[in-house]
Amino acid sequence: MMNPTPQKTVAPRRAAAGIVHRNGEVLLARRNDAIPFMGGHHVFPGGAMDKTDDPAYVLGAVHAKSGKSIFATVREIFEETGLLLAKGALPGLDTLREARRALHTHETTFAAILDRYNLRIDAADFTPAGEWVTPAFSPMRFHTDYYACAYSGAFSGETLGPDSEIVDVEWLTAAEARRHWHQHRIKLSTPVAFILRHLAVLPMEEALPWLCKATGRDPDMPNLFETQPGITIIPVRSQKKPAVTHVNCVVIGEDELYVVDPGVAEPWERQHLDDVLDHLLGLGHQVGAVLLTHPHSDHVGATEFFRAKYRAPVWAHEATARELPFPVDHLLHDGEIIPITGDPEWRVRCLHTPGHHPGHMCFLEETTHSLLCGDMMANPGTILISPDYGGDMNAYLQSLERLLQEDIRFTVPAHGWPTFRESGKDLLRQLITHRLGREEKIKTALAEGVRTMEELIERVYADVPREAWHAAEHQIRAHLLRLGLALPGKDA
Repeated sequence: MMNPTPQKTVAPRRAAAGIVHRNGEVLLARRNDAIPFMGGHHVFPGGAMDKTDDPAYVLGAVHAKSGKSIFATVREIFEETGLLLAKGALPGLDTLREARRALHTHETTFAAILDRYNLRIDAADFTPAGEWVTPAFSPMRFHTDYYACAYSGAFSGETLGPDSEIVDVEWLTAAEARRHWHQHRIKLSTPVAFILRHLAVLPMEEALPWLCKATGRDPDMPNLFETQPGITIIPVRSQKKPAVTHVNCVVIGEDELYVVDPGVAEPWERQHLDDVLDHLLGLGHQVGAVLLTHPHSDHVGATEFFRAKYRAPVWAHEATARELPFPVDHLLHDGEIIPITGDPEWRVRCLHTPGHHPGHMCFLEETTHSLLCGDMMANPGTILISPDYGGDMNAYLQSLERLLQEDIRFTVPAHGWPTFRESGKDLLRQLITHRLGREEKIKTALAEGVRTMEELIERVYADVPREAWHAAEHQIRAHLLRLGLALPGKDA
């Protein structure tokens, strides 16, 4: 196994963004494709706060922190779209264009523009709509305050040209934006997708209490994140293994939800998962089925609870069903397609990938090219292949090779962070190389006369902390079985 290295994280910068809405539509800005962070994404106008953001210009702010955040929201909306949401006698369009140009070239500040035209910002016009922290796996992170702000005037939006940060501005209904996202016509980040998911079924005033619910229990672990349309990841804390920080329960779909691996057993974490699912179901969704990748306890712990609560059937491979303490309603087969209602329809293809367990299933959602790979890999770390728990090293390596043949653009392991684009396949290749490398060490050690398991572990896993050596024995025995070799001596 690989020595699990903790994910390096960067501290999030404070930011603010505005959900400008009118007549059932919201204002979305498209970022330049050339921008490294969220290039090409449709976003709510916003950005990082800076030292010039002055709460003194915000009338009625409850405290300086919210005043600074609201000031940054109004400044960013003006910078990115040309819309100035301030109180007072606004100057003409030509004057505003010149002021905006001067702001972008740092010839003036936003506070100076407000002073010049005797304008102020009314905090009452900006309603808090939740806070989001970029997940820890991102190389650039923000802690963003979102505000809803109604607008009733005529405004089409203006950009500063094809080389600017924002290259397009448009009004869309939330349902249109979500549909365009699923049709691969636009890109959305998790917070924008989450907000639009609510506004697609609720008017703004009813959606706001939902949007203001806490979106994360700590800075590094969000309650949920949907980085691909209809693929919602719900991380839950795990206490099963020291190297595992959390288990990913994944929900596929938008109206009809298919829940993959509701594995938590601890009551407090089960309650957290239940609360998040209740939140989604409160938007008018329903549970179609619970899908299991395999029968290990950290993947099935809450299955019976959810079957009873949501009257959801449980689906799994036959080899998984044989080991579960509860009945399975439908046996999944390799290549089986699970259609899920949507526009377009989600199509989940079942991939039988034995190795970690004889009944292990991966689920490949074909419209988003998202692979829910269960215990085929972890990020960071590696997967235990133990003959004592149905593990088969030869089958595992063959399953890894099979996954490399699939069109995968987003990969969600059961443990750790998801991977994007080719990085998922890169990790699969690394796992194959790593396992074969361990195998070569085993063969070399045996050829040089090593005869006990203790000696073999010391030779093959010298790079792994001793506290993890209990798992190393399982891996070595799996490799020996694959090689058709026996380890002589009393410790064999």
